[in-house]
Amino acid sequence: MKLRNAFTLIELLVVIAIIAILAAILFPVFAQAKTAAKKTTVLSNMKQVGLAQLMYNNDNDDNFNNIAHDWTFYLYPYTKSEALFLDPSRNDADGGCNASNLADANSDHDEPGCKYVGFGYNWGPVLRRGGGLVQRQQPDPNSPGNFVLPGLNAGQIVTPAEMITYVLSRDTPRITGTPGFLLCTYPGFTNSGLPYAGQYPFAYADGHAKSNQMAAGNGMPGAEKGKFAVTANLDKITNWCYDPSVLVDVSGNVHNGMNVPDGEEGIFPTGTKCSDLPAIFKSFPHGAGSSSLSTPTFWTN
Repeated sequence: MKLRNAFTLIELLVVIAIIAILAAILFPVFAQAKTAAKKTTVLSNMKQVGLAQLMYNNDNDDNFNNIAHDWTFYLYPYTKSEALFLDPSRNDADGGCNASNLADANSDHDEPGCKYVGFGYNWGPVLRRGGGLVQRQQPDPNSPGNFVLPGLNAGQIVTPAEMITYVLSRDTPRITGTPGFLLCTYPGFTNSGLPYAGQYPFAYADGHAKSNQMAAGNGMPGAEKGKFAVTANLDKITNWCYDPSVLVDVSGNVHNGMNVPDGEEGIFPTGTKCSDLPAIFKSFPHGAGSSSLSTPTFWTN
């Protein structure tokens, strides 16, 4: 009897088909596991950043840092780790960084290892109008002709457990956590394509951290690339404010008799309070994303 010592073509094709089916099943699982691991890492990093902010406040009479430097400059002494400021899903940079130490005020300290940091400091709900961890833009008393956004005192926060301090951000070059700056380098027009499928990590003023589902859109005047992102639960938009009654839009910005334009006049009606924002955002329509949109519109998918 002659023994067969090779596969037939049909058998070989069956084996290949089985391997292809197994690969199709397993590869998405591996990808999901990798994404889940990154999500765990980024939430842990966010928690550490939030705790570092509390330590900074304790050493500075409960005052949050202003933005004379990027926020990483102020918190680096409390972490001694550049890696904590990074989001493993973000690898972009402006190409001009020098990978200098974050402790050097003259370095490109927003780019540890030539990567943009992954988290944004809460300037407030409307670009440079204050209401968050910094006050409204005003003349810098130490530098005539320039402007500054002084840090908030923690004692002014009405509900620390709900007040946002940091959020995942794609802002550049100065990384902020303001809704109108969060999607500066995000190329898409879908919520499903957002980092971590829109499950963004947040840090809060009492030191805890958790993830929130985001809802994004475009067409907002003054926002980076016209895009914006807020919590999908629109009632939580007030968490960007230290006090729901704070004004987020006024007619101009007069400080000590001097008009200091923010550059975003007219985004919301004059006299808008933070507590008015949920209703305003709920009035935005929903539709397919497009860079041609000229009015605020949430993306449907």
